[in-house]
Amino acid sequence: MPYPEVVEEVASRSQLRLAIGLSLLLLAFVAIVFPHAAQPLIVLPHVSGMYGAAIAMIDLATFWLLISASHQPRSHAVIAAAYLYGGLMAVLHVLCFPGAVFIEGAVIGSSHAASLVFITWRAGFPLFILWAVLVEGLPERTQSAAASRMPTFVAVLAVAAVFFAAQWTDVAAMDTAGPQQRFSAFTVYGSYIAAIIAVVAIGLIWLRELHHRSIFVWLMFVLTAEAAGVWLSTYSGGRYTLAWYTTRVEGLVASAVLLLLLAQHFRRLQRHLAETVGVLKARTDDLQAEIHRRESAEAKLAQAKKMEAVGQLGAGLSHDLNNILQVITGRLSILHRRAGALADADVEVIRRNVRKAEAMTRQLTLLSGRRRMNAQPLHLATAVTDIVDSVRPLLDGRYSVKLDLAPDLPDLALDPLELEIALTNLMTNARDAMPDGGVIELRANVDATPDGPSAVMLTVKDRGAGIRPEVMERIFEPFFTTKEPGKGTGLGLAQVYGFAKASGGQVEVDSRLGQGTRMTLVFPLAAVAIGAAASGVTEEGGSAADGQGRKARPSGLGPAMAGAATSSPIQAGEVILLVDDNDDVRDASQQLLAAGGFAVRAAQDAHEALRLMDEGLVPDVLISDIVMPGGVNGVELARRIKARRPDVRVVLVTGYSDVAQSASEEGYPVVRKPYDLASLLSVLGRG
Repeated sequence: MPYPEVVEEVASRSQLRLAIGLSLLLLAFVAIVFPHAAQPLIVLPHVSGMYGAAIAMIDLATFWLLISASHQPRSHAVIAAAYLYGGLMAVLHVLCFPGAVFIEGAVIGSSHAASLVFITWRAGFPLFILWAVLVEGLPERTQSAAASRMPTFVAVLAVAAVFFAAQWTDVAAMDTAGPQQRFSAFTVYGSYIAAIIAVVAIGLIWLRELHHRSIFVWLMFVLTAEAAGVWLSTYSGGRYTLAWYTTRVEGLVASAVLLLLLAQHFRRLQRHLAETVGVLKARTDDLQAEIHRRESAEAKLAQAKKMEAVGQLGAGLSHDLNNILQVITGRLSILHRRAGALADADVEVIRRNVRKAEAMTRQLTLLSGRRRMNAQPLHLATAVTDIVDSVRPLLDGRYSVKLDLAPDLPDLALDPLELEIALTNLMTNARDAMPDGGVIELRANVDATPDGPSAVMLTVKDRGAGIRPEVMERIFEPFFTTKEPGKGTGLGLAQVYGFAKASGGQVEVDSRLGQGTRMTLVFPLAAVAIGAAASGVTEEGGSAADGQGRKARPSGLGPAMAGAATSSPIQAGEVILLVDDNDDVRDASQQLLAAGGFAVRAAQDAHEALRLMDEGLVPDVLISDIVMPGGVNGVELARRIKARRPDVRVVLVTGYSDVAQSASEEGYPVVRKPYDLASLLSVLGRG
């Protein structure tokens, strides 16, 4: 709500009582002075100059404050013009009064001009107030800037007219009566008329009920002082009497009243503005915070969408690459059997590179955090210590690892292989950030709150060059790297990000140029508590690598697969129904199984597999790819075959599939491509 202009402020009862009381007190003072009004006092012409200068400053200051208001009703503009008129007339009176400035004579005009100036001054001010009272409450009309300043122009023109009139006529000239100069009849009756105009203005203010407005309440007091002063001064008959001096004092008090009112008004306005600024600042801070939150949310949403898109791309690539790796793995096993020990070195090189490629496909599936982790209960202190020991061979003598493990580390449900890959990526990044060597700090601690432990934090810290601000926003972006060609794939931190997100945690980064970088994996206990682990796709089908050519420790079988592997071991000569839509994968897998002593019938999709069973095929084992064309995937095929023959054992294989988790939850063992014969036989319960 806008703060009201001074002319619109409502007067309180205390203000009205105070103004009336001061007016009565003033009239009582006039009554006391009245019997002695003509008492001559010492002649001090310069008092008039001082009085006029003071009145001019007060009235012009009042005018400036009034005219500076942003919104000016017509009554407001007229009151401002009244004080401009009063201030200019005070200046003119000083210049015309003999002895006010110079010891003898006036600055301008004749020595008789001062009386005419005084009378028109005292009569003109209440006329302006009458004008303001008459226009108050009338409908405001749209008008030009020049028209809105008309009262100001009238005030200036009136002062100019009085000045010229005072120079052309001596109608208000003083009469000499003995030692004292007496006012002329024009001055006497003019003063009485000025007093009557002031009284009329007071009456109109009261009749129009403007005394409910603060400024008009105090204008009644000003007009009372004007009327009493001009009448008393004239009644005294001449200058330098008790009444003449008293009138100057009353004039100063009356002029200062409205200035004080304006000062109080602007003080309240300043306080109101300060409060408004405070409110606006608070709202601006809230708005900026909301904008930051929105921008942060939008950035996170964009990042999530980008990661989701990359994750979908990674899933597709992973599926296709694992099929290719399966062909290579299968054919490699066949060639190894044929070539024997002569090919051992070459076979090992190929297998090592297959493991590297498999590790990359695993990272591709982790980019968006969509893949379910093969979470297992981990004693965190032991797991972290083992990981550090396995990473040390990747560091030369210039690097040392400072391990700081809190004594109260809880057991967590995490994928051990993904945890190892993530910490390996972070530690090798820390190594690369310090090309001249240094200390890599790895700390594991619990973030405690008053309600107890809330999260486990794994922090890897280096003292390298730090991450540049323009790079910080892209560090988790897949395939983005600042390393030299051949030194990095850009998937390391993407894997860290995906692993943390898929495990219910997050990654926090604190990096300062020239001081180093701190990467922290934060795992809320509620998200990774023991017992919350869900069995996922087993890694038994391959021996994943960490991207550095080092074989990672296998994560083991999930509970569902363990039961399937031990309940009914497969025997040589049993019939295996192999279903895979990829011709090369199907052919390689068929030869691999045949080499293991099994009778293998192959089908390219679920419809062909069901047709073979309709024709009389009775399989002992179903090995089927999960992702297949034709509308029936491997999981649905397993359900249909189990419905026909409940004793058929089922193993599902996949390069990547979103439904692999549901297959595991239904009790079907799931093997990840690429797999070799030994891995497959271990799942089938032999070997």
